[in-house]
Amino acid sequence: MKKYIPFICAVILVTGMVAMAEISGEKEILFPEIAAISAGAFVAPKFAWNTSLSRMFLLLMGSAIIGTLLVLIPLPFVVQMCLAFLVASVILTYSKTTFAPMISAIVLPVMMHSASIVYPISAIILSAIVIVTRKILERCNLVTPANFSPDSLPNEQTITDMLLRWLLGCAVILVAIWGNCKMMVAPPLLVAYTEFWKPNSGAQRQPLKVNFLVAFCAVTGTIFRLMALHFGYYQFLSAGITILLVLLLMQKMKTFIPPASALSILAFLIPENQLLFYPIQIIIGTAVFTGISLIHGKISPKLPALPEK
Repeated sequence: MKKYIPFICAVILVTGMVAMAEISGEKEILFPEIAAISAGAFVAPKFAWNTSLSRMFLLLMGSAIIGTLLVLIPLPFVVQMCLAFLVASVILTYSKTTFAPMISAIVLPVMMHSASIVYPISAIILSAIVIVTRKILERCNLVTPANFSPDSLPNEQTITDMLLRWLLGCAVILVAIWGNCKMMVAPPLLVAYTEFWKPNSGAQRQPLKVNFLVAFCAVTGTIFRLMALHFGYYQFLSAGITILLVLLLMQKMKTFIPPASALSILAFLIPENQLLFYPIQIIIGTAVFTGISLIHGKISPKLPALPEK
């Protein structure tokens, strides 16, 4: 039974988060990236990111606060989104970690137009629960201890690559927002795009498998949210079943894409009138970002490196 305890922890955490949001009526409590962090910290065969638990907490706390503050800047929505993605990309690049979920923590309040203080408080509390749970699981030998080796500070090549990724991402953001399909650039998708960009990432090695997994997560979350709305039972029950099915499929496929689990829970946050088109937009957005990453992966090795100073 020991191998199921991390699964149970992830399901309880996500279900509890949705329950608190639903019972209290505070939608800002819902932080879908907690589903991704739970998948990467509890269920994945090894810790999904190169980061320490303390840095992970600080990044999530700082990102949630920064994202909330960015909402207050009086700029057009599309500019706010591009700015949030830039700030998140820069912080990640200089954090000496690979903890991409912090991107979602910054972009989510901007996308949802929420400057409520409830969101950063919720993100901080939920992050602390994840870290404490992870430490307990490590001490009980239920998960493999995480080894953190800080990355070096970015060089000119790394910064150029980050700016290219941001510019291409902004192009997709512009098209998505102008086409009234903003879920094509949902925050967890921007996280996935950042991880897809890495050489030899799962999306570049097995693009069809990754796209199927993301589509399954978006469709499953949508179906169970609609069922809860139609039959009138608590949505947190649907959220619990959703995250359980998503984690079981990831284990069965031996493919862990943490942002995909966040996309399944994001379906419980968006307005009801957007639900039917939500999976379609996620599928299109995933295909676009996978395609960009594949092209970059093919072309970048053939480009000359920048001269060292």
